Amino acid sequence: MSKNAMWLTLIFVAAVVGAFMGPSLASVLSPVTLLILSVLLIGGIVIFCFWALSSNKSGAKADTAAIADARTMQAPTGKARIYVTRRGFVAALQGMNVTLDGRGQGQIKSGQMLMADVKPGPHRLHIATAKAKLAHPAEFDIDVGAGGVVVIGAMIEMGALKGSIRLERLDAAKAREDVYATKLMLWEVPPATS
Repeated sequence: MSKNAMWLTLIFVAAVVGAFMGPSLASVLSPVTLLILSVLLIGGIVIFCFWALSSNKSGAKADTAAIADARTMQAPTGKARIYVTRRGFVAALQGMNVTLDGRGQGQIKSGQMLMADVKPGPHRLHIATAKAKLAHPAEFDIDVGAGGVVVIGAMIEMGALKGSIRLERLDAAKAREDVYATKLMLWEVPPATS
C-alpha cells in the first residue's frame, strides 16, 4: 500500500469513527466541556503550525535579469548549472534548507528554486527541513560536465510519524516545466563557483 493510500484510508476510518462516536460523546459530555475540548484542539493545531514554521526564513527573490538568465537553462562558458526546484502541496510552507558542496546554503519553500553555476565535476546536495524533526534529510550526488544543466526536484513524502525528503533528477521536459513554474531565490551563502 502506498503512503497516500494509507493516509486516505486512515482519514476515512477516522471520519467514520468520528461520525459514529461524535453524537454519543456529545450526549455524554456537557456543552461547556465540548467547547473547552474544541478550543484546546484548535489551539494545539495552531501552536503546532507556528512551531513547524518558526525556522523558516523569508529569503531574497532574484531580480528580473537573474530570472531571465535562469530560464535560459544554459550554463556559462566553462561552468555547469545546477537547479533545485520544489513544487507540490505537501508541507508547502515548511522551508527546505539546501546545502551544496558543504558551502552554499539557501532555503526554498514550495513554488521556489535555487540555481548555482559551478565548476564541472562531482557535487553533493544535502537537503533537510527547517525543522529537522519533521522529515528525514536527503543527499544527492551529481556529476555534471562543462555546459551541463541538472535540475533536481525536491519534495516531502509524509510518513506516519515523520516525513522523508525525496530528491530526483528531472528529465528535460519536467525540468523546463519546474524552472518556469517556480520563483528563483538567492542563496544565503553562495556556493563555490571555482
